[in-house]
Amino acid sequence: MTRARTRSLIPWLLLTVVALIVYGSLYPFTFKPDAIEGGVLQALHRLSWARAGRGDRISNVLLYLPLGFCLFLWLNGRFRRRVSMLLATMLGTLLSLSVEVAQVYVSIRVPSLTDLTLNCAGTVLGASGGLAWGALSRLIHMPTRAETRARDPGAALLIALWLAWRFAPFVPQLDLGRLKSALQPLFDPRFDPVAVFMYLVCWLVVNQAVAVVVSRPRRLEVLLLLIAAVLIGRLVVANQTFVPAELLALLLLLPMVVLMHRLAPQPRRAMLVVGVAAVLIVETLAPFDFEAGIAYFDFWPFRAWLATEPLAALQAIDWVEMFGRLFLSGALMWAIKEWGTSMRIATTAVTVLVLAMEILQMWLPHERASIGDPLLAVLAGLLLRLLDRPASSRLDTAISRRARIR
Repeated sequence: MTRARTRSLIPWLLLTVVALIVYGSLYPFTFKPDAIEGGVLQALHRLSWARAGRGDRISNVLLYLPLGFCLFLWLNGRFRRRVSMLLATMLGTLLSLSVEVAQVYVSIRVPSLTDLTLNCAGTVLGASGGLAWGALSRLIHMPTRAETRARDPGAALLIALWLAWRFAPFVPQLDLGRLKSALQPLFDPRFDPVAVFMYLVCWLVVNQAVAVVVSRPRRLEVLLLLIAAVLIGRLVVANQTFVPAELLALLLLLPMVVLMHRLAPQPRRAMLVVGVAAVLIVETLAPFDFEAGIAYFDFWPFRAWLATEPLAALQAIDWVEMFGRLFLSGALMWAIKEWGTSMRIATTAVTVLVLAMEILQMWLPHERASIGDPLLAVLAGLLLRLLDRPASSRLDTAISRRARIR
């Protein structure tokens, strides 16, 4: 019974991927049922080997990668690996064929056997990725019940901050042009090693938070669900695109998770602390081109918000920057606490570090040093300290307060 429950997330993820494929392939749904006489068989004859541009070819492969991945994971729980690979390829090809036939009845679409071939190739590549994911996931050590720790609300807060950072500015934009522009950076990918490292560390933090929050059998599925949520969010949120560095980091994520789970808890937590601290420093001070001149330190960075209307102030906030700072500061505090210190010490250490980096920004050109980031670090620490208190302690505090009021 437990086994069936652990696989319950994959079908939902699969349905989401299918819905995105159908939407992206048939938008704007201007069907003309009378355009073809003779029904589906006649529509099949309209498929040709029409050539597509380089960007469209890459899009057709990328669009079916997650389909093959999810199909394989779903089928692998029921069939052997070879059968699952074959069935995933067949089902992906069948979906692609159905979409191409449906495009015959859409006025602005060009149905093509070339697209069908590329979609099939994408399905095969995605299923191969699912095969690799399953092979690596079996190497991860899942702790016994005696090793399982109590769930940590602070870890759940980190996951929420990570999703808020990736989904900001929270403005959906569901049109075909938006989907294509989100994929545009992948047509000519360029990888920055520093960016790959930063994304990899952030995802390792998320993985560690998931390990604390979620029960053992569902950890990898929840991690996979978060990855899918972020990637889908890049498609539907305005002004967001896929980042090649993040995709490469995701390819390295599971092997790194396997390696880190082979380490003892303390060295693993120490590596996480060092990694997050490095990301925070690089994000704040890179490219480290300090100059002799010194700028001023802004003690009132929020003054402009107070001078405008509330709605205009909300629109003026850089939500990506704010949630990014909250996540990185909170992640470092949480990692230090997991390493073996109190949340009070972790909050103090990270706040001092952030303040020191803001002071150093006074010698960086094109940077504005302010009290804003240290205040966000304090806010992250206060939230984590509030959630770090045991539930019994919070209940006792509430009871004592009520008693004093009475």
